[in-house]
Amino acid sequence: MLKLEELFKDVKQLPVLPVLLIELMESFGNDSVSVAELAKKIGMDQSISAKVIRMANSVAFRRGKEVESISQAVIRLGSNQVRSIVVAATLSNAFPIIPGFDKNKFWKDTFSTAVIAKALAKHTSVNEETAFTCAMMHNIGELLLQIVKPEECALIAMAIETGEPRLLAQRETFGFDYSQVGVALAKHWDFSERFCDAIEQQLDPLAYDEPSPEAVLIRLSVFASFAWGAKLPPEMIVARFPPTLVEHIHLNKEGLVEEFEGMIEAGKELGRIMSH
Repeated sequence: MLKLEELFKDVKQLPVLPVLLIELMESFGNDSVSVAELAKKIGMDQSISAKVIRMANSVAFRRGKEVESISQAVIRLGSNQVRSIVVAATLSNAFPIIPGFDKNKFWKDTFSTAVIAKALAKHTSVNEETAFTCAMMHNIGELLLQIVKPEECALIAMAIETGEPRLLAQRETFGFDYSQVGVALAKHWDFSERFCDAIEQQLDPLAYDEPSPEAVLIRLSVFASFAWGAKLPPEMIVARFPPTLVEHIHLNKEGLVEEFEGMIEAGKELGRIMSH
């Protein structure tokens, strides 16, 4: 069995997060960030700028003339939407290509979960961008395991195909699971307590003395994404949300069924934009 500290010693160089992402995470809930200031920061990264403009010109947001600048994109999309796109782009760009690992599928699934978390957050008092970013990061421990222990991860994948649950397979192989690796990485990056708690508690938030509302949203979003993939109808998915989780964050389920397909489509749209 490995110890987490030993796992991190095996990493020659941990992924480095861009300053832009850290600054944006600190600005969540701050509505005073100006369009010009946001556009200037985003404009310093050509790859991310292109994705923001592409999103502004996508079918979901296309109205009138085509957007050609970051400032126009921020105005069309709104600063909150832009911040979410930048978080998705910077986080997905921070990790290298991993041989034999379907990184595109991983991020598309993650984008879907994050978009659902953001949409659900609108029905609670949780900040939408914080919910989105926590959900974007909920699975980063999986990526680090794939980078550091690819052979073991390949064996775990085979075990999962035979029906063994991922958590059990990881714990039997490593002595820990992806959520524990994820929170250790988040602490290495000096993330605030809010983000670390969400990653750490995501598997069973109500088992903690002070449950993280963002962890509850991750749990519900993963459930919703999985259930949709299993072809369950929206009304059944929303009805089957665990009541204790719904009550803890005072989730108002009114209108969720009608919004559900829009959430899924928004996640797919984000995935299409980010994979080009």
